[in-house]
Amino acid sequence: MKTKVFACSALLLSLSACQLISPLVIDYNGVRLDVATYINNSMFFSIADRKVLVEYAKQQQKVLNFDKLTAEQQKQLAYDRAVGRYCAAQRISMKKLNLVDSQIFSLSEHQKNLDDLYKVQATLNFDMQKENCQAKF
Repeated sequence: MKTKVFACSALLLSLSACQLISPLVIDYNGVRLDVATYINNSMFFSIADRKVLVEYAKQQQKVLNFDKLTAEQQKQLAYDRAVGRYCAAQRISMKKLNLVDSQIFSLSEHQKNLDDLYKVQATLNFDMQKENCQAKF
């Protein structure tokens, strides 16, 4: 019984420590407060996951201004988002990326911008094998 209590206490303490240390080693600058709080407070994400997700979120938040861009800028952003998701998926699961996306695009106007971006992405041709993901994330 004492072993179970000790194990539970140790697990709880280590999870809490991760939440306390994470803001010290990860630069959340440029990430919306609600998204940063979600990433930091989630028990599903390790420190390495959080680093990738924060960099991913910084890039994905650019989609929130999609409707204010020119057609050429929209194409470039659509391409950059596709590359960003592809490269992030090399280091972290798509499920975790989708969880952060759902937080970023939680409002209906944000979702509309994402839907518009998907329409532009559908018109583009991608060859992700040519992308260098080493320097990203």
